[in-house]
Amino acid sequence: MSLWVPVVVLLLVFWGLHVQRLNEKRSEIENELKKFKSAQKDLESSLATRARRLDVLFSAVNEVVMRVDRLGRVMAANAEANTTFNMHRTPDLPQSMLVYYRDPDWNRAFSLALKLLPEASSLPDMHVGGRVLAPRLAPLGKKQALLLCVDVTEKYRTEAQRKRLFANLMHDLKTPLTSILGYARSIEAFGDDAEARKEAVGVIANESLRANEFLDALLTLEQVDNFRPDRSARCNVQKVLDTVIHGFASQMEEKRVGIEWSGQEPTVEVRMAESDLHRILDNLVENALRYTPEQSTIMMHGIVSEGKYQLEIIDQGSGVPEKELPRLVERFYRGNQARSRRDDGGHGLGLAIVKELLQKYGGDLKISNHDQHGLSVEINLPLGQ
Repeated sequence: MSLWVPVVVLLLVFWGLHVQRLNEKRSEIENELKKFKSAQKDLESSLATRARRLDVLFSAVNEVVMRVDRLGRVMAANAEANTTFNMHRTPDLPQSMLVYYRDPDWNRAFSLALKLLPEASSLPDMHVGGRVLAPRLAPLGKKQALLLCVDVTEKYRTEAQRKRLFANLMHDLKTPLTSILGYARSIEAFGDDAEARKEAVGVIANESLRANEFLDALLTLEQVDNFRPDRSARCNVQKVLDTVIHGFASQMEEKRVGIEWSGQEPTVEVRMAESDLHRILDNLVENALRYTPEQSTIMMHGIVSEGKYQLEIIDQGSGVPEKELPRLVERFYRGNQARSRRDDGGHGLGLAIVKELLQKYGGDLKISNHDQHGLSVEINLPLGQ
């Protein structure tokens, strides 16, 4: 009996020491756990602060920017995104991207891009409210991503215009060339018929002239694109205008069209090369003459204002629908059918050439429907002072 007492006492001592060590270990673990939770809280707070800072930063960006999670939910969006996708009409964030853009093909591509994170991905273009956006998804930490949508509407429009340009180019060249080929073959078949031969030669000459004018306009556009104006060049508006009108004298006489002048005579010098001003006025007078009916008048008005000479040319045609006015200066654009007959010789390049040449010299072009009838084209030429 006496032998077991010290053994039990010894065991109790060891047990007490073990329990004490366990308590100390538990206290250490609890302290570490508290530190970890504190660090986690600080980290979450830091991440939230960074997210808010990112959102504030993105709010100053003019492009559409959204912060999304791996599930495709929009966590935050800048003002441009709110406006573009009408986010104010939907519940508060976070919300699935499906709520804002419901194109199924695009959303499939978006889901695939989320799975490929952290690899950055370019997504298909988005068409929203008449705009074209080019989205790109980039990783933002481990659980979120940045969806940046760059507005490429102008690039998209330029590409569409380029495609339309080539389509019009092929059509506008094919039409006269087809006529030339057809009448050339008729000469082969009916070469002994003087009347048929005369008609065919006349058509070939006219269509060749039309094709040549078209190609000349294309070359002019190419020159304008790469053109650097001579800032020291000066020319007299009256001299150039007289030369241009004289060049159309026979056509004006044939249509019995006159010119009515008002305002300040164009006896001023402008800061422009004579050849470029001639090209501008030649296009404008030709347009006015084309759309002014027989036995009527082309009105011209000139005035010096704010360091520029303003010249307005008004035809007596049918005018243009208001919605089409801004597009008249686009390359290859033809106005409404009343002013765009294929047989009138127009190729939809004249006003584009005028506008782009004027801009090179610091001038500008304004087009509007005249109060009574016809189209008013006003050009502002920088004075040569």
